[in-house]
Parts: sequence; structure tokens; C-alpha cells
Amino acid sequence: MYVSQEDIAAMKRILFKRGDRDDESRPLDFAIRPISLCWRAMGRMPAYKTATSNAAYIMRDDGVTDRFGSMPQAFATRRYELRAGGLLLPNSAPKWAEEPYRIWQEADAATDATGDPTAVSAWHVMCEIPKGLSANAWERLVREFVGSEIVAKGAAAQWAIHAVEGDEGTWIVAPHAHVIVSARRWRHDARHGERHSGWAGEWAVQTRLAAAWRRHVFKHSAIRKLFSSQHENYKLKHLINSSIN
Repeated sequence: MYVSQEDIAAMKRILFKRGDRDDESRPLDFAIRPISLCWRAMGRMPAYKTATSNAAYIMRDDGVTDRFGSMPQAFATRRYELRAGGLLLPNSAPKWAEEPYRIWQEADAATDATGDPTAVSAWHVMCEIPKGLSANAWERLVREFVGSEIVAKGAAAQWAIHAVEGDEGTWIVAPHAHVIVSARRWRHDARHGERHSGWAGEWAVQTRLAAAWRRHVFKHSAIRKLFSSQHENYKLKHLINSSIN
């Protein structure tokens, strides 16, 4: 087992590092971290070593192996945090691409073959979901964002939503989404395994994705508020009509 409890604790510190999380005026957290051996060794707040382990981590799945071995049981013991998740692919994706973890295992193999410890196999995206947004809207929000902003560009993406609600409206694990984005060409053609930084690796792309996430959240929040307002107006109108009659 190469993923230690210290590794898991470090990932949690990355996610919940802000002290102003209750300040609704601040921008939503959005971070993109590289998945590579070098970043893991340098201790620069990275993701785990491989694309496979990152995909398994967000899916809370301990039944997967990569070249370092099996995933820790701690992944599965935290499965209660998983609210939704899956793999999104372009409409033209071949059937084999739907096989669990195959894209990520092939990305790791292509990265290992370079012999370069700085080579990136995938990108780990973490997105904060506002606490005020209804849980019923989370999956649609994440799927729309991933589908339109990442997969529509040709990338493969594993996504998951984590949250654990406490008592009286508090959160033990605040709602957030993870997305593993391919950094390597994944289709079985002449360019298979080649680096593709345009999906999530370039600074301009990462800036665009951060803005797009906040825009998608704003749209869903605005729709929710409009629906709530219309619902309240309907109830008030119904109450007035009932009292008149």
C-alpha cells in the first residue's frame, strides 16, 4: 500500500485549507493540481502519484490497482462521503473507453514510458459547491460543467461529488466536486499517449475553467432563487385567493 494515512490527511488539508469558508462574498474555491511522480515527491501540495489512484480516490474505490499496488482500504471506508460520480466521455468515444479505469491506467502507462518523473498523466480539479445550493442541483451542476467545459473539448473526465451533512445545517464535509481530467491523448490512434496540455494544463485554460465553474454555479443559484421566489409568490397568491373565497 503506497498511499498512507498521512497522504489522505494531506489531501483533506488541501481541500479545507481556507479559514474564510463561511464568507459568502469570497470567490468559490477552485484548484487544479498535476498528477505526476515529481510533484508527489516535491511535496508541493500535489495529488496522488497516478491518474488511476486519483480516480479511485474520488470514487472511494479500494478495488483498483496501479503499478504501485492496491488502493488503501481507507478509500472504501469513506464511501459514505460519495454523493454521485461517474465517467464522462465525448459522444464519439469508442466502447472500450467506458471500461472502468482503463483510460487512467493507459495514461499512467504512457507517462511511465517517458521515463520523466515530471511528466503529468492527468489533472486533478477540485471545485467548491456553495452550501446554500440544494443537494438536488449538485449533480446536474457538475455534469453540465464537466460536459460543456471539459469533455466537449475532447477530454475524458472522471467526476465525483463529496459531502457529509451534520446537525442543524452544518457540514462535516462541505460539498465539493472532484474532476480527473486526462492530460494524455486517450484515443487509440497514432497520437495515443501524447501530452495534451490544452484540456486542463495551460494557465489560460485553468483560468477559463475557474471562471466557467463560478459562472455555472451562479446560473444554477440564480435559477434556484428564481424558482423559490416564484414558489413563494404562488403560495402567497393561493393563500390570498383562498381567504377571499
